[in-house]
Amino acid sequence: MDRMVSDNSLSSSLQTTLAVGGALALVAGAVIHRHKDKLSSFIVEDLTSEEIYQDVDWQKLTISAQAQGSSEARVAASLGSRPLLTSGKSDNRVFTTFYEGFKCGKDISNKLGDGKCLGYRVDRQSEYQWVTYDETDQTATEIGSGLIHLGENHGQDTFIGIYATNSVEWLTTAIACHFHSMIYVPLYDTLGEPAIVHIINQTSLKTVFVDKPENILTLLKLIKELPTLKRIILTKKLSTEQENEIRNKAQEVGIEIMSYNQLRELGRSKPVAHHPPKADDIFEICYTSGTTGLPKGAMLTNKNIVSLAQSAREHFEPVFGGLETLISYLPLAHSYEQTIELLFLCNGFKIGYYLGDVRQLADDLAYLKPTVMPCVPRLLNRMYDNIQATIRQLSPFKRYLFNMALSAKTNDVAQHRVRRHMLWDGVLLKRIQQRLGGRVKVIASGAAPLSPAILQFLKSVCGAYVVEGYGQTECCGVSSCQILGDPTVGNIGVPLHCNMIKLADVPDMQYFAKDNVGELCIKGSNVFKGYYRDDEKTKEALDNEGWLHTGDIAKWTVTGQIQIIDRKKHMFKLAQGEYVAPERIENIYIHSKYIAQVFVYGNGYKCYTVAIIVPDAEILEKYARDNKITGDIVTLCNKKEIKDLIFNDLKQLEKAHSLKGFETVKDIYLHPEQFSVENNLLTPTMKTKRPELGKYFETEIEEMYKNIE
Repeated sequence: MDRMVSDNSLSSSLQTTLAVGGALALVAGAVIHRHKDKLSSFIVEDLTSEEIYQDVDWQKLTISAQAQGSSEARVAASLGSRPLLTSGKSDNRVFTTFYEGFKCGKDISNKLGDGKCLGYRVDRQSEYQWVTYDETDQTATEIGSGLIHLGENHGQDTFIGIYATNSVEWLTTAIACHFHSMIYVPLYDTLGEPAIVHIINQTSLKTVFVDKPENILTLLKLIKELPTLKRIILTKKLSTEQENEIRNKAQEVGIEIMSYNQLRELGRSKPVAHHPPKADDIFEICYTSGTTGLPKGAMLTNKNIVSLAQSAREHFEPVFGGLETLISYLPLAHSYEQTIELLFLCNGFKIGYYLGDVRQLADDLAYLKPTVMPCVPRLLNRMYDNIQATIRQLSPFKRYLFNMALSAKTNDVAQHRVRRHMLWDGVLLKRIQQRLGGRVKVIASGAAPLSPAILQFLKSVCGAYVVEGYGQTECCGVSSCQILGDPTVGNIGVPLHCNMIKLADVPDMQYFAKDNVGELCIKGSNVFKGYYRDDEKTKEALDNEGWLHTGDIAKWTVTGQIQIIDRKKHMFKLAQGEYVAPERIENIYIHSKYIAQVFVYGNGYKCYTVAIIVPDAEILEKYARDNKITGDIVTLCNKKEIKDLIFNDLKQLEKAHSLKGFETVKDIYLHPEQFSVENNLLTPTMKTKRPELGKYFETEIEEMYKNIE
């Protein structure tokens, strides 16, 4: 993922583009200015028509939800007095389940498009090959029929495991489950073996679809702990040696191994009629990678996904002019990506799968040329860093040209529109946009907060609507999103049309709804049914009135957007009785250019906090070279002058953000290795695992407290 917009190739291509575009910019500038009215339609292409913004009151983007039954909550102003959405609509047909939605999407694609549904590449040299909607329907029918003939029953008592990366087979298997009202259960590599065992046993999985040989071997190794598991379906073709090894080990432990094509052949020879689900039927149990303990299984229903898909369709309607194309690379095991893909299928759109290596994502984008691209901040941060590094290397004249383009594009954003300009986008920013495939219309960021400065920059240079959204697994992945054309940053937009949002009092933190600040709570048709076989956790998340309590502290902006400002759960009380919200402090410290990651720690036995700092290796090593300080990143982390440099930078940030004395850290430890999923310090959705970090750095934390005292 880090190489999507990469360094050397972007640097040389951007510099060349600016050099070639320089003369054109100077000559064309005067001509465009003099004849801008006559040339505007030729020079500029609007991604949306100006009419869509005529009814938007940018000073009042949310209104009271009194018409929807809750005067204390808000809904998007665009919803008006309409009820919250509970169903989908496509091609003038209303549907209440994904099963019905897929049939609508298939008809739309066959009638208005080319019938293409799911795309894949065989290797780096190949173009995308496409499976049509009709073929997808047929394959899913065969897979579902095959499962039933293996002994899996249709209906809500059957759970099917999918342990694979994004692929045609992954989504087709999910569709097969929809065809027979079965419930699918995604598994993924970074869960870890204890969580895998927990999920398989809690859902009593008999059949699991797996793509990687190493994951198959892991399941076979754990078989004594998995009493319900009977068979593994291989979704990818393995080498003869790998398949023989797997079949021999499976035979030893009594597990049936079947290939995907064998299952299809079984279903083809003995077809079974579909058993369509109802709106309130569960379609998936999506396990959340919590920061503590074993994962919890969120029960998501057809109503959840259909209402959210329809809300997203309405939200992005202004740019959905034709049959859109999605790049699929974010994990399908998470509800965010699934929601987007199921939305696409209900509307007859196309989905292209990456080859599986996020480091080569730019290659997939170049071949697919998607129009919609979901993202996470890590990817966008790296993209921004690479562009900025290139800009710093430009000559003054080339930097002037780039800034001229940036200024013009930023002005467009301020006017609530995205335009593709013949000069700015067609020449000066062309290379940046081509790295995204050249046709992207929407980039939607979620899963974690995105720096306002980075979001502002990307809104200007990508030639697309770049928006930030918010959601949790428990609300099917999305509950709010910025409106297309909203030039503001630092917020997560407005509620989608399937839910309303209110803020609840948090007295311990002195947050009160009367002040337009409190815990963000969600209610609507996208809110989950509860945690599978866990009534206690369900009651913690859902109150008696059906409000989902997210644990995030938010406030309403003056113009009606939602802004996340704090986290409720990750708090500790210091010895003097003061409460500290460490994530708020971390979000301030992360603005230091020297810092890549930060973990603030405190407990009830101490009067102050300390921090573990992971420096930005690239920035720090450059600083060291410029100041003739020797050593690699490990050596630099042990040097006093480096620690002082970063500590002093933190002090400036503390002052600028008016942190209270008890909130400021009194010592820091510099650690050269990043927190990651692999070292069990981050969740698969890149959230900090605070208990694990506390244990991992227990010695360093104790040493810091000793030094202070």
